[in-house]
Amino acid sequence: MAVTATKVNGQFQFSGRAINITQAKNKALEPYNCIVHDYGITLELLPDDAQKRALAQQIGNARFMRNHYLSDRKDYYKATKKTLSVNEYKSKYLPQLKKDFPFLQESDKFALEAAIEHVDAGYKNFFAGRAKLPKFTSKWKPAGNSYTTKYTNGNIAILEENGLPYVKLPKVGKIRFVLPKGRTIASLIPEGTAILSAVVKRETNHHTVSLQLEAVIPKPEQLMEMHVSDILAADMGLKRFAVIGGPGWEEEVENPRWIRLHAKRLRRLQQSLSRKQYDKKNHKGSKNWEKAKKRVAAEQRKVKNQRKDFQHKLSRKIADRYSAFLCEDLNIKGMVKNRRLAKEISSASWGQFFTMVKYKLQRQGKWFVQVDRWFASSQICSRCGYKNPEVKDLGVREWICPQCGARHDRDENAKDNIFGRGVQELKAAGVTILP
Repeated sequence: MAVTATKVNGQFQFSGRAINITQAKNKALEPYNCIVHDYGITLELLPDDAQKRALAQQIGNARFMRNHYLSDRKDYYKATKKTLSVNEYKSKYLPQLKKDFPFLQESDKFALEAAIEHVDAGYKNFFAGRAKLPKFTSKWKPAGNSYTTKYTNGNIAILEENGLPYVKLPKVGKIRFVLPKGRTIASLIPEGTAILSAVVKRETNHHTVSLQLEAVIPKPEQLMEMHVSDILAADMGLKRFAVIGGPGWEEEVENPRWIRLHAKRLRRLQQSLSRKQYDKKNHKGSKNWEKAKKRVAAEQRKVKNQRKDFQHKLSRKIADRYSAFLCEDLNIKGMVKNRRLAKEISSASWGQFFTMVKYKLQRQGKWFVQVDRWFASSQICSRCGYKNPEVKDLGVREWICPQCGARHDRDENAKDNIFGRGVQELKAAGVTILP
């Protein structure tokens, strides 16, 4: 059934189904010159003890369902050489499981269905070469400490009672949350914005909820003309997070090295945790072990939050100032296999940064261009085009071109080459570049 869009009292309503629902909705919105804008917000929850137990129940049941479906799917394939589909499992297996395991009846049904769907998505990603084979989840790992639920008939909502902010979740009820600085309840979910789903995560005793939101916005017009000064190129690195700039100028963005910055304190906290009493057989620790574990988790969360804050601010600055951002298509998955550099590469988190820059530019009709990863940006002289194979050695930070005699800083030269190649791709896409 095709997806259709109807405008009622200024709001769009959709009906129908599709495999790629966002693409189908955008097609239905073409007559209105609008598109679907999907985004999310993450809120820190303040549950009381009863709500913590309720959240633990939902998380545990979702983990149970994921592992049960994964096990049944493997057994089914061994016996029949066929795939146990999601729809078949929901209709034939799930009702019986709820009878055999009464605690599943205390779960939000969408949380159980989402757990099954996540396993199926994992298999699809595996066969597409994007991920490894799905594994069983454990309550001792991050993947086993979250659950997803879907919106229907107002079961998920942001509310205000007695001046305090609450989020309503199925089977759990209303939970207090921390209102982000400078925001109001109304600004979190503006009029016309729909909640699609919620993901609740638990890190030790810390809970968050991530709401996936959808709004219909006017389709941004793609910029087809820009000045050369409105184009920014970047060469990503480890010594420096990036060298950014345009023709004739560059700026170094220092690498904060979050993991290295917190390594000494984190190591001390982890050593303290290892000295506390812990029963490996029953997975139970002493009260001091629990306290030490919370301190380790808090330090790790601080590293993650600092990295995201830095990258959000830098990407916002770039998206607001420039019309196009040019960079390399880095093979990050392959690069982290280098055991000497894996920690530094993970700390830099270039992939997350590129994602932030990309969606912030595209919302404004601006350009995000990644040049071919096989383009030898560091080895080519940006003055004469001579390719120097000796520069392939990462230890060479400066070099002189044997052909034209130009002296190059490795990263600055790479930035200039990325700029040149990126401008060519913009022109090939029909963009007019003004001097």
